[in-house]
Amino acid sequence: ESQRKPLIRKNHRSSSDRLKHNSTSHKKETKTSSKRVGFNNNNNSNNNNSNNSRNHQRNGNSNNHHRSKSNGNGSVSDHSLDSSSAAPPALSMRKKNSKRPWFSSSSSFSKTNNNSNGRSYHNANTNAATTRTSPSGVQYRSATSTARALEELKRKKLEAQEKRRAVFILGALFVVAVGVHFAGGSWTALLGIGGAGAGGGSDASGLRGSRDKVYGDTKDLGYGGERSGAASGGGASGSSGSNAAAADEYEYKIPPPVEKEYDAEHEFLLPLKHFADVSDTNRPSDTSYFFHVPRAGGATVKAVIGKCLKLVQSSEVGVRDGHGSDPQLSVLDVFESKYVNVDTTTIPGIQRAVDLGLAESALADVVVSSYLHESAALFDLKHQGRAFIVLRDPIERATSMYWHRIKEVGDLDTSVTIEDYAQGNGIENNWMCRFLTNRMTGELTKDDLEQAKTILKEKFLVGFLDDLEESMYRVMKYNGWEFSEDETEQMQEEDCIRDLASEEGGSNKGDYEYEIPKRGSQAHALISWQTQFDAKLVTYAKDLFISQTKEWGTKERKKMLKKEKKKKAGGR
Repeated sequence: ESQRKPLIRKNHRSSSDRLKHNSTSHKKETKTSSKRVGFNNNNNSNNNNSNNSRNHQRNGNSNNHHRSKSNGNGSVSDHSLDSSSAAPPALSMRKKNSKRPWFSSSSSFSKTNNNSNGRSYHNANTNAATTRTSPSGVQYRSATSTARALEELKRKKLEAQEKRRAVFILGALFVVAVGVHFAGGSWTALLGIGGAGAGGGSDASGLRGSRDKVYGDTKDLGYGGERSGAASGGGASGSSGSNAAAADEYEYKIPPPVEKEYDAEHEFLLPLKHFADVSDTNRPSDTSYFFHVPRAGGATVKAVIGKCLKLVQSSEVGVRDGHGSDPQLSVLDVFESKYVNVDTTTIPGIQRAVDLGLAESALADVVVSSYLHESAALFDLKHQGRAFIVLRDPIERATSMYWHRIKEVGDLDTSVTIEDYAQGNGIENNWMCRFLTNRMTGELTKDDLEQAKTILKEKFLVGFLDDLEESMYRVMKYNGWEFSEDETEQMQEEDCIRDLASEEGGSNKGDYEYEIPKRGSQAHALISWQTQFDAKLVTYAKDLFISQTKEWGTKERKKMLKKEKKKKAGGR
């Protein structure tokens, strides 16, 4: 509402009359303002009567004033001839008390006020797109804002409907996908893709389990020994041939193996390319390879494989009693264990095994040898080797070798002391680094040590003699070997491993006792110098053993490792 200014009459009233008139108007206006607080229709009517009375007195001589017309917004402004006159107190009081609550609709203020003073306030038809304003400054919602609110509600309703429709479509697609998946499996079974062809049903079911392990449908990865039937107690030579053929058929249901390529920095790995990497998927046609480090628990590991797990091995035992000249491969029972009639612990025996196709025959579950690079000829792209190794402290291993040659082999004279032996009279110089890198002569360098570390990391599952039970459980998991399904036989197999892995039951333990040279002694210093690269390799292998725990370790070892990490973190 525009600021009202007093109407001044020329030569009509004296100053005293004007003062009296202003005082009377002030009292009336105060009375009207106090009544307006009620916000009811009676107050509005009183207010209009008061305004009409006052305007009637003021407009006695309307010719002495100049009144401007309504502007574009519908408001009217009065301009007095004397602009220096101040607004009376009644009008300032009226403006202070002119607040109104927000009414959703009111017809009393929407009409044009056609009083005798000729003023007109907001006209509803002047601007329909904006809110309307009452004479006291209160704004009212227009019809267009209500329409916009309805439009917004309609839009939100449509969006909710679209969301429900999208959720329904996604659910329908999921149901269709699941149906197609199971329907595809049933069609595969009906077409005979999951079978072993013309072979027996028992072989087919066994190989289906093997295929599932390769795909990762079960917790145990890899092949569980079905090729020879030894793990399940079956005969080794009866079903191995048909199983091997079916294994080749099943293997390529997964992505086929790819020939490995190496850059110039890793060319030393090229001769070992047909040994699977530790990170590679275990395939049914892969054969486990035990890299036997002398005097590092090899005899105990072979006893666990043969006696406890009843798996078929290829080692020096298979050629006893003249079987080294057999024209074809076969599996023999020797001392409650099973062996293929080839000797893979010697270079001529490895060549014979290559000629007879040992890896392709799938008769051996484990190939045992100390000649890593020569054994690589046994395997090819379709029949790869999966290598594991058991390590021992180099000082302990060298001392054990000395007494083994003195007491058992007899090729070392008893007059040779361990100090003489360590000075070069028969001691092995960094055996593990040399046999891993195939550097049999000359001085070893740091580059050779780094190559040995890389070979160990890429190609070997690592175990330790002083932690043999845990190591053998890792080897089983790595190769997919399983305990017997019968609970009694399973307990016997577990007890067998526990007894052999203990210090008292170890197969490599001799009938004689000896002492390990103490740190600071001459013998200890000489042996340390002869095995300095092997010592660094074993230190690296210990860290590798811990890192492999995450994937191949037992549950108990994983829990223990977590506790140790928490203690170290708390100590910091």
